[in-house]
Amino acid sequence: MTIDIRLFRSWCLQLPETKYVIKNQDEYFQIFGKTFAMINPSGIRLKCAKDDYHQLIQHPDINPSKIYGKKEWIWIHSFNDLYVDDFLEFIINSYEIIVHTLKSEVKKRLLSKLTHDIDSPWKDVIGSLFQDCVEFFAPEIAKDIDWSKSPLFLDKELSQIMRDSKTGRRFVDKLVQIYRLSGEIKWVLFHLEIQGQRQSSFPKRMFTYSNRLEDLYQMLVASFAILVDDHPEWRPSSYRSEIWGTRKSFEFPIIKLLDYKDRWDELEKSTNPFAIVVMAHLKMLETKGNHDNRLHWKIELTRMMHNKRFSPEKGYALFQFIDWIMMLPRELATSYKKKIYKIEEECKMKFLALTSIELIAKEEGREEGREEGLEEGKILGQMDLLNQLKSMKTIAIDQYNQMMQGLKTQLEAISQATQSPQMVTT
Repeated sequence: MTIDIRLFRSWCLQLPETKYVIKNQDEYFQIFGKTFAMINPSGIRLKCAKDDYHQLIQHPDINPSKIYGKKEWIWIHSFNDLYVDDFLEFIINSYEIIVHTLKSEVKKRLLSKLTHDIDSPWKDVIGSLFQDCVEFFAPEIAKDIDWSKSPLFLDKELSQIMRDSKTGRRFVDKLVQIYRLSGEIKWVLFHLEIQGQRQSSFPKRMFTYSNRLEDLYQMLVASFAILVDDHPEWRPSSYRSEIWGTRKSFEFPIIKLLDYKDRWDELEKSTNPFAIVVMAHLKMLETKGNHDNRLHWKIELTRMMHNKRFSPEKGYALFQFIDWIMMLPRELATSYKKKIYKIEEECKMKFLALTSIELIAKEEGREEGREEGLEEGKILGQMDLLNQLKSMKTIAIDQYNQMMQGLKTQLEAISQATQSPQMVTT
């Protein structure tokens, strides 16, 4: 298994009222007894929409799932060509499909709790480096903002309009309240298109969000799209509709990360931390399917980030982004861990936190204990994971207590069984 499994598990557990069930070597994520995600030694299984099913199973990393014997279940058996955010979308879509089969009052409650993006590298880095992001991509706009007054992220307001609009696939969106130097308050909608496929509905979604926010709050909203797909010619920047002489038109500026591919020297020389973000994303695209090359660039970008001597807060945000977006198989991730420890000693700077590096380190420690018994080691591993999720505040305390108690009961049963005489049957 690769680190993707650990992140996948964490993301599933962030969804409202998810129950975690372990049976033998299988892990189930359920809502009111109905499974929306499953992990076993051969991969990950999820429910998908009928309209998406036939397209998804054409992907080299995805096959039809036969475990349940049901339609529209996919089996993700490899992680070579999938984006990090593909997993986020698959999880939320599967969760919603199952939630819609529940009783109306339960469905309404769960959907009201559901946010339209769970933690992702893009969401985190935009939130942590917002001023750097604006200064990097839109320096003229940045000059018109009064940065002495902290930007306010309006997640609640954005979630309200997203929950009510049927706009298809989800993306990382940021709605931010800023102050202009003139003293005027403005809201800015930063919409990040982070999937690997072009979507014809994207301009309409931008139009819908802008209109809804204007209607609700009587304020003009500035909309921006940062396109991080790998299709050079796809550049949606406007939406138009017409019927019987009535026309609607909406235009918005876009930033295409692929355009920075030929500006590598400029990126390397930049003192703005968001240049590292762009380089990491470009190298993620370039090294898909070539793990050795990805390891090389992941090390180089981490070294570059250290050498630029950003503040600890900015360095930590960049480290997390690089580590998440440039995922590696476990053996190469272990090599990365060893190399980065050496770099941090040389630079006398520490950015390691609960990223893939520490998760792997914890996993290596658990391997030693598994000599006492595979099943006991697995339960101890699950208990360790729960403690990590609790420390990350990605699991409700009552859910944590319930799941931890169940694992302790299993552990006690195994301990009693090993101390009791074995019964032989013929």
